[in-house]
Amino acid sequence: MRHDSSITAFQQKRGGEAAAFFAPFLAPGMRLLDIGCGPGTITAALAEIVGTAMGVDIEPNAIAAARQLAAQSGATNLSFVEADMTALPFEDAAFDAVFFHAVLYHQGPAALTRTLAEARRVLKPGGMLGTRDADVGGNVLYPELDGVRLALELWQRWYEHDDPDALRFGRRQSAILRAHGFTPIWGGASYVNHSADSVSRAEAVSDARRSLLGLGPQLVSKSLATADEIETALAGWDAWGCNPDAVYFRCRCECVARRP
Repeated sequence: MRHDSSITAFQQKRGGEAAAFFAPFLAPGMRLLDIGCGPGTITAALAEIVGTAMGVDIEPNAIAAARQLAAQSGATNLSFVEADMTALPFEDAAFDAVFFHAVLYHQGPAALTRTLAEARRVLKPGGMLGTRDADVGGNVLYPELDGVRLALELWQRWYEHDDPDALRFGRRQSAILRAHGFTPIWGGASYVNHSADSVSRAEAVSDARRSLLGLGPQLVSKSLATADEIETALAGWDAWGCNPDAVYFRCRCECVARRP
């Protein structure tokens, strides 16, 4: 899976918020695995609740950042391992809880099946699984500038060129988890607020620009966008960021399931 720098940036700002829905299902003494942990801030927040928390990510830079975070925090129950989520280096039933944040919707059907099979394998019977993923259909945007709408469409073109339902993954989490051998027990949704104040709006524009500039060449090379469309999308976000009343709430759907 390609590591998304914008997801890393969001995690760095909102580690505790991202895992808040899962906290009531956790307890001291649990051993938790955060799969696709990125820079480790969510893992660190979870480590404050459970006995031990381990994060895994396939990206060496992400694991390096996460280990630096752990060293700076002084937490003794927090660790990170570079690993492929489709072939985890852990024994069966090694964890009491498994967590995914903004990970599963990036995967195609085959990789998703392997990833969830691995999560089920390393989770103890009766163990808890928490997932939080995007659903573009729930996003709230104002003003609906043509350039910003185009930017959102460009992201859809990229993520959905292999899977037409990729960006509506969030609403399907319960059904997907049930189909892969888990028993969903709770579902909900929350929003990431990218427009609380001028600083939040500036960060949102910066994140959007970084994502578009990083993804642009790939979109163009696959004939999913033109260079002019990329420029229009960038200009749209710049204009959105100059509006003091601009709003962007990004929907995240949440699900908790149990391994039977």
